[in-house]
Amino acid sequence: MAASGCLLVFRDTDDGRWREYWLQQMLECTQRAGAAFQKFGQWLSMRPDMFPPDVIQTLARLRSDAPSHPTEVSKEVVKEQLGRPVDELFENFGDEPVASGSVGQVHRALLRPEYALDGPGGKLRDVAVKVQHPGVVDSAFMDLDIVWKIVDWSERFLHMTMPFNRGEFDEVIQAQMDFKREAFNLQQFSRNFRGEKGIRFPKVSPDLVTAAVLVETWADGKVISNILEDFDNAASSCKEALSSLTEKKRQMQGQLCGLLYDMSMKMMVRDNFVHGDLHGGNILYSEKDRHVTVLDAGIATSLDKKTVAPFARFLHALCSGHTDAIVDYLQRFNESPMATKVNLAEFKKDIQAIMDKFMGPLRVHPDQPTNAADMFGEVMFSMQKHNMMMKGDVASTLFTISISEGLIRQLDPTFDVAKSAIPYIIRHMPILQASE
Repeated sequence: MAASGCLLVFRDTDDGRWREYWLQQMLECTQRAGAAFQKFGQWLSMRPDMFPPDVIQTLARLRSDAPSHPTEVSKEVVKEQLGRPVDELFENFGDEPVASGSVGQVHRALLRPEYALDGPGGKLRDVAVKVQHPGVVDSAFMDLDIVWKIVDWSERFLHMTMPFNRGEFDEVIQAQMDFKREAFNLQQFSRNFRGEKGIRFPKVSPDLVTAAVLVETWADGKVISNILEDFDNAASSCKEALSSLTEKKRQMQGQLCGLLYDMSMKMMVRDNFVHGDLHGGNILYSEKDRHVTVLDAGIATSLDKKTVAPFARFLHALCSGHTDAIVDYLQRFNESPMATKVNLAEFKKDIQAIMDKFMGPLRVHPDQPTNAADMFGEVMFSMQKHNMMMKGDVASTLFTISISEGLIRQLDPTFDVAKSAIPYIIRHMPILQASE
């Protein structure tokens, strides 16, 4: 991680050789540092408002360029976990992984008819086999402690803070190491979005899932981040087609932006079951069928049932700039043992300043969309200043919203996430209140 620190020093340098060198060192150090560091880097890559474009592009490579392990190791893990050798389960098993992430890698394979995911003799035989990297579980538990120390050290550079119970957050991250949890999440998402046009999740079978191996239906399509890069590369190499390519890209971005925002808001305010890792590398888009397939559901967050309706009202207050209500709900969500010592007058003053900055009529760029992630971050800083600690499930949900906003902003920088959230909250509020 030394390279990451040095990158801060060289981020404004005009020497392209030095910058390219340090960017590559940053990537390689993060890849070698372990799953938790890679996941942290992936999340940072979703914040183009925080880092220069070349840093974002380098960190984005962590979504698909993570180091892989040998295929023979994958076959040994499959045999150990599923109790049968690969040749007995599959007619074909890819010699090379098609993708490798922070937790595991994926091989494309063809199940034998008797092991089809929809039952013996079924049609669901074309599958993706996800195999956990050796040692990733042990390293993740150790990595998180180091990650938190780096976060504490880098607050002054990155302007971010995390005033919540980090133990609860660690549990969310470590749950991703169990593929049985991911299989459960995929099944839950499939139920929640049954009948929804344009949104799909891979199908799984309980007979072919363990903590370290997950067999799921193969999904056709291209990774969203790659589609956008292909457009940019084609436009730069074919100047005469620039106008039509730009228009096609804009149309696709608009379609995807609306579809994915609708999905993420339904996850949050309708279902209370939110995909916690919605970056461009985890979503496939099929231009032929005009649908997206959402992958890597290892992280999913939910609010405590008693918190669902209050959180929706809190979110409405945030997106509307209602300071009194925000302060009231932040007090409810505060779990600090020093809760009685909060200076409410000063705290309210700080929150009002944040609302003026992001939502008020005198904000710096009133014609631009509200940066919801930055607004959440400023609220977090204010809580830390006043020795407050946000309830773990609330903090995790706000964090996943920030990740989703990063994806939306990459697709359409003009999309106002905060303003667009209000209709969803109002539509589902009667149901949420009835559940209290």
